[in-house]
Amino acid sequence: MSTEAAIVGAGPAGLIAARELARRGFEVEVLEEHPIVGEPSHCAGLLSVEGLKRLGVDPCQDFVQQEVTGGTVYSPGGKAVRISGSRTRAYVVDRAAFDRHLADSAMRDGARIETGRRVTGLHVAKGRVCGVEIRGSTKQAYLVIDCEGAGGYLAKGLGFPRPSEGVLSGVNAEVSGVDLEPGMVEVWLGEYLAPALFAWVIPIGEKVARCGLACGRGDAEERLRAFLERRFGGVGGTKTLRWPVLTGGPIERTFTDGLLLVGDVAGQTKPTTGGGVILGGLCAVEAARAAAEALEAEDFSAGFIGRYERYWRAALGKEFSSMLSVRRFLNKIPDGRMDRLFDSLKRSGLESTLEGLADGGDMDMQSGVLIAVFKNPALLRVLAEGLGRMGLVELRALLNL
Repeated sequence: MSTEAAIVGAGPAGLIAARELARRGFEVEVLEEHPIVGEPSHCAGLLSVEGLKRLGVDPCQDFVQQEVTGGTVYSPGGKAVRISGSRTRAYVVDRAAFDRHLADSAMRDGARIETGRRVTGLHVAKGRVCGVEIRGSTKQAYLVIDCEGAGGYLAKGLGFPRPSEGVLSGVNAEVSGVDLEPGMVEVWLGEYLAPALFAWVIPIGEKVARCGLACGRGDAEERLRAFLERRFGGVGGTKTLRWPVLTGGPIERTFTDGLLLVGDVAGQTKPTTGGGVILGGLCAVEAARAAAEALEAEDFSAGFIGRYERYWRAALGKEFSSMLSVRRFLNKIPDGRMDRLFDSLKRSGLESTLEGLADGGDMDMQSGVLIAVFKNPALLRVLAEGLGRMGLVELRALLNL
């Protein structure tokens, strides 16, 4: 058994890489360990309008559950900053249906997808990855694209480091019978609630919400139950789904001879939110570009396919770096200081200014919004009052501003 390119994992990164390679006319096979693409679902399911456009995915009723125009951010003490918008900014998606939509697209372009095929190892010969091991058999491939997810079992076997910073425990639950503002998501901050990230409430239908959080310590499910009690007075009959959330940024090296690492296994997620579909998908596009060039040149050496890393870092390196700096800074802000920052913003009357910046900004390419905030003298005064001048200086230094 052989193929030109073998892709491990039928998540968004693997499926987008398969689609892009198949469109170029190459033989591509995706190997997915679970029997059904998209299950189990591991995602809050909020994808930006701009992000889907970049990935070449048209929103459709197959997977879109709701449109989102804005959100409300709550401080640890419960103070709210509302950021509404004049347009649809994001879509709430059924992640399982979204993944199957991507799978259908990849297959229409000629990719093969095999489910229930757990890859147990990478096949190495003469110092190069040249296939995968599946329950004792070997599937030969000129090139392997590893999109196995955050666990990174296969990559670890070749000595790649696993993300160590910002590895959080995430949990989701769908709750019903709750009152929500249509089109508005909620983000709740607080060390006691979700240390190292936040909790979320995402409307997915009338009186139905997807609620969850990610945290760096403590039991995520216990923290979620406490949050639901606080937000809704408790809800019953909720089924939770857990998954690792990564906020530590990309690993140092994402390739070796015959192998590319893409998506969560490479740490290619947003450090500010842990979201990985859009940026991981964009890295998958670059992986397909490099893989196509390698297949055409018949050169699968690290020296040749290392261009993949140059491609994705040129396109997204600044964004990863900026968001990681912000995440590290946010993780150091105690709840009391965060409350003071919210107090300063609300007293300033600048919520509409912040709302305008957010409305014109990009949910995935966040460096532009950060730069705009630091160019606004009034917002700088608010930051200085809330964070202290030393805190502001430190943040500006982290962002090289």
